[in-house]
Amino acid sequence: MEFREAVVQLEALVRALEREGDERALHLLQLVDAIHRPALERLAEGDTAHPLAQALLAMYDLAPVDDAVIVEEALDVARASGLRIEVVAVEDGVVSARLDEADRARAEETLAAGYAAFSRLEVAGAPRSVPLPLAMPEYVGVEDVGPGELKEVRAGGVAIVLAGVEGEVFAFRNECAVDGMPLDGGRLTGTVLVCPWHNCAYDARSGARADGEGGQLRVVPVTRRDGSVLVAV
Repeated sequence: MEFREAVVQLEALVRALEREGDERALHLLQLVDAIHRPALERLAEGDTAHPLAQALLAMYDLAPVDDAVIVEEALDVARASGLRIEVVAVEDGVVSARLDEADRARAEETLAAGYAAFSRLEVAGAPRSVPLPLAMPEYVGVEDVGPGELKEVRAGGVAIVLAGVEGEVFAFRNECAVDGMPLDGGRLTGTVLVCPWHNCAYDARSGARADGEGGQLRVVPVTRRDGSVLVAV
């Protein structure tokens, strides 16, 4: 699509959304602006090395992705479920981070799941380092899922459960946090995913327990591209 045509279509879409009062779509446009505007300001100033500018260029495959950006994106998955972590430095394949003792295991699991290509996670104040696999995430296409629907899909030999919640798709390893039994036979009510084996309830957006008990589903990064659903394996 040519630039001018895209601009015209975008303006028409914004006007239509404003008329219809679709708050989610308007919020999406605001988020896009919040991401692009500060990065474009840096680019206009000629500061192409700034992390914001580099992140935007990497989104369009116009620049290599900085290691620190990869780490932040990987940890954002866990932060969405309440993880508190500050990345101190990323150097020579080692992630140095600062976090509460209670959050350390979740941070280690997030990076070790293969979301980032780093050899160790060093937590400030901790004497040990955690080996991590040198593997970049690969996004693969899977079947879509409708609102209120749970569906098991397989990607890269991994069983994943998709949950359609409020017009969005969320993905988790198809394993109950209690004993690893599959979740796809459960039920999805609003934003709550209920295990078919134990009736334990999870937030279908973050994977955190929704019934006050312990346990956390393993989040799988998911995105949409050209109308298709892709998950990271």
